[in-house]
This record gives sequence, structure tokens and C-alpha cells, in this order.
Amino acid sequence: MKKVLIGLVVSILLLPSLTGCWSKTELTDLAIAVALGIDKNEKGDFVVSVQIINPSETVTSQNAGGGYDTPVTTYTSTGKILFEALRRLSKEVPRKIYLAHLRMVVIGEEVAKSGLYDALDFLSRTHELRTDFYLVVAKEQTAEDTLQILTSIEKIPANKLFFSLEKSAEVWAATGKVTLNDLMDDIVSEGIQPTLTGVTVKGDPKIGFSKSNVETISPNALYSYKGIAAFRKNKLVGWLNEDESKGLNYIKDQVTSTVVVFDMNNDHAGVELIRTKTEIIPHIKNEDISIEVKVTGEANVGEVNTKLDLMDPHIIGELESLVNRDIRNSIENTVEKAQKDFESDILGFGERIHKTYPKDWEKIKKQWKEIFTNVPVNVNVKIKIRRIGTITNPFHDELTKE
Repeated sequence: MKKVLIGLVVSILLLPSLTGCWSKTELTDLAIAVALGIDKNEKGDFVVSVQIINPSETVTSQNAGGGYDTPVTTYTSTGKILFEALRRLSKEVPRKIYLAHLRMVVIGEEVAKSGLYDALDFLSRTHELRTDFYLVVAKEQTAEDTLQILTSIEKIPANKLFFSLEKSAEVWAATGKVTLNDLMDDIVSEGIQPTLTGVTVKGDPKIGFSKSNVETISPNALYSYKGIAAFRKNKLVGWLNEDESKGLNYIKDQVTSTVVVFDMNNDHAGVELIRTKTEIIPHIKNEDISIEVKVTGEANVGEVNTKLDLMDPHIIGELESLVNRDIRNSIENTVEKAQKDFESDILGFGERIHKTYPKDWEKIKKQWKEIFTNVPVNVNVKIKIRRIGTITNPFHDELTKE
């Protein structure tokens, strides 16, 4: 009993020594990075841009004198490898660069074309990094220039990129949210190739670098997501336009909501998709492979600019047919581009064959790139309109009654 009591006392006395942290770093010693840009220069060296929060400016952008100070600073450095370039920034940044709170990684288009392996090795090997940040490709400009733009509403540009990507994926469906884990899974998985959303700067990027960009009602430079980049393994091979990007997300069952606009009676109408479900069904018969894409869902009428009786079931049926045709065309255009232009299975058809017919997949996987380009794809879309809104007929009809 005495030995037990002595052991208990010793344990209690040792507890305070266990509460410390041998690698403790004070917050005031850290430079918190929220975005990372990766480019290559003409020599082939990496150019790393790091967007760092200015702590004193994140609460208010007005200093004591009534002026404007930027909430972030973007530092840039070069190196033969990313690790070297990032560490070289210590010559300019007075604190340890802390990457655990990254929101965005922006990859320059030239880096994407030459290959992502070096960037992925660095990002996956760095112990500080979490994997919940999003990756995008800078389209038509460098990642460095992208991270120099000052933004309104969201004072921190990285947050603007992060939240805009989430919202556009939620309500527009022409973008894709891709984390580090998502990207690496698509690169190493059998039967699917990776994609990343593209980001560009609308307007004059040079003006976007200065504080005048956020001092006007209409900023001269704005971030805008534009298309989806298609890869073959780790290299960029081309871009999907907005309609094709939606088609890709229909195929991958990643459409939460979007708007479908179509021509009717020499005018326009549109519906809001509120629910969709996509099934990819592979068929193998006598070694012949085909793919069936089935999309079902529900929609609400969003706007009608032509004379229609929305209480007539036949009119609703006609609207549904037009919606189905529009979605089917988007999907078919995406399939054609992936098969003929990219020769890359960004659609995940091979992955579905792998899961459905594992034995057959083992026989064809080495030739899948060639097989994929000629696989017949049948698209079936069935969207039902559930609600027509708070008015039954177009507002145009009410105005022309008198």
C-alpha cells in the first residue's frame, strides 16, 4: 500500500512537466500564410508567392490617420525546388511562415502544363499543412499576379477565392472544389484523371495591385472563376468552357443547384435545378464496352419571358423536355471533348468499370486510354418541374391584359 501511495504522489508531481510543448512557438513569432502561389520562371526555377496576413489590419482597414492599409502582404521568392524558395523568404519575412491555415493554393498555368508532381511532393510532405485548402489553376496570368489583387467584401483575397469557389460550386455548378487529397486520389486512382478549376482576373490586373481597386464602387480588377482544367496524369492538357464544366459536374454527380436557360417562342425561360442524381452504368457484352449516364432531378421555374400558360401540364412537359435537352447537350459536349480533344478520362468512366467489373478491368486497364476515346456513351436525362413560383403566368401576360 505504501508503494502505491508513493507512486501516486510521484505521478502527481510529474504532471506539470507533461503540460508543456517542446516545440512551442509563440503566435507573435508566426507569419500566418493564407495562400500559396506556384509558378516557374524562364530559367525553369520555381517562383513561390505567399500571401501573409497583416494582423493589425484584419479587424479594420482604416488606420489611425484615416487611410487604408492592406490586410495582407504577398512575398515572392525563387528556388530550384519549392522548399528552397519558401525558406529563402526568411530574408524578407521577419517571422516564421506558418502554413497550417492555408485557404488556397494557386498553380500557374505553365507549372500545370509541365506537371504537378514536384508541387504535390512538397505539399504532401510538409508536416504543417492540413489538407482542407483548395487548389486552382491561374488561367491567363501567373499565380503571383493572381495573389496580388486586392478585394472588397472579403478583405483577405485568399478568403475571397475560397468562399467564392464554395458558393459558385453550390449554386452555379461550373466549378469544382478540389482539395489536396482529392487531387492526389484522382492522380493515383485507376480509371479517372484529375481536374482543377481555373481562376482569372477580370479587368486590369495592374490596377488591382493598388488600394484604388477597393476604393471605387466598381473595382477595376476582380477575381473570376473560368472553366475547368483537364489533366492527363499530372499534366494540363486543356480547358473545359463553362457549359462543358457543368456537363462534367453532372457526370460526376456534383451538381447541388444551377440555372438552366433555354429558348422558347423566340424568347427565353429558365429553371433552377434544386436536386439532381447521376448514375454511371457501364455495360460489357462480348468485350464491347458502353457507358450509360442517367441524370434525374427536380427543378423550379425561375423566370419566363414569353407567353405561356404554366397551369397547362403540356406546357410544363415541354419545359421539361427543353431542360432535359440542354443538360444532355452539355454532357455530350463534355464527353466528346474528353474523348477526342483531351484523350483523358476526367469523367471517371474507367473507375466505374473498375468497381463494377473488376476482372474485366484488369484485362483492359493498360489499354484504357485508347479504349476510352471510342467508348459509346448514351445520355438519359429526366428532370421534373415541381414548382412554378408565386405567380402562375408570365408577368408579361398581366401587363398586356389591358
